Amino acid sequence: MFSLSMMLIAVAPECSVRSAALVRLAEAVEAQYVVEADARNLAAQLRNWSREGRYRAACADDAVFLERLNRDLDLFDGHFHVEKAGAKDGDDWLMAWRAGALAANAGIREVSVLEGNIGYVRISSFYPWDIARDKYRAAWQLLGDADGLIIDLRLNGGGDDMPAAQIVRSALTPEVRSVQSVERRDGRAEEPLPAPELPQLRTDVPIVVIVDRRSASAAEYVAYSLQAEGRARVVGTRSAGAANMFGEPVKLGGGYQLVVPNARPVNRVSGDNWEGKGVQPDAPGGDDPLFVARMLLTGSRASN
Repeated sequence: MFSLSMMLIAVAPECSVRSAALVRLAEAVEAQYVVEADARNLAAQLRNWSREGRYRAACADDAVFLERLNRDLDLFDGHFHVEKAGAKDGDDWLMAWRAGALAANAGIREVSVLEGNIGYVRISSFYPWDIARDKYRAAWQLLGDADGLIIDLRLNGGGDDMPAAQIVRSALTPEVRSVQSVERRDGRAEEPLPAPELPQLRTDVPIVVIVDRRSASAAEYVAYSLQAEGRARVVGTRSAGAANMFGEPVKLGGGYQLVVPNARPVNRVSGDNWEGKGVQPDAPGGDDPLFVARMLLTGSRASN
């Protein structure tokens, strides 16, 4: 792992509000971050930020301060996020993302049946299930008679976990009740798959999941889980490696709040997850991952 000391330097003493927020950030990380040893190390470095002055040039610009702070935190764990508490919809990244669901067709960007009766669905993001449910049902209905399925998750940075869980649920037999446990500092508990709300995919239908380096979080959960269960092959490049999970934001004072990764998934087959490593593809995608996926499913060469 990279050296945290190489990426951290500190906040100017005159930025008292932001300096205090960094101290509170250190306390929250030390108390809640899922990997206790790493939490202690990062908290110590955050306190150095508060003492020494990393963001001095951004002291008068809140947006620049947050952008630089989040960029540094992302080097440690991509699920850290600091933002203004109580921001308006237009300023809050989460609310802005939710508001874009309808214009993005709830993340279902393309659904088709390719030659050879190969179903294809491209999902750009996982939006909340109450918004996305009907879009997924329509897509799965169209794909129900396909003899193979390609789930394209390139550029999908994750989002709501329910659509991802519903995809996994639809691909596995009802006897599989859980694909992972969730581990926190106080213990580990099995995470059940949800009750199915999508048509069940036929068990004889092979699946390929396409990922790239920007496939993250819930997108990686789909690829990793189906790969581990032997239900899908993965094509493309190593994914982003953002597995850790987070809860409600922690107030930091000074008008800031923190999303802190406080849990980690543990796959029932591998006993591990994709944090920092990414999902490893079964086959490289080359210049045309969709072509590679189709070849894997059909076992034949594509014609011109």
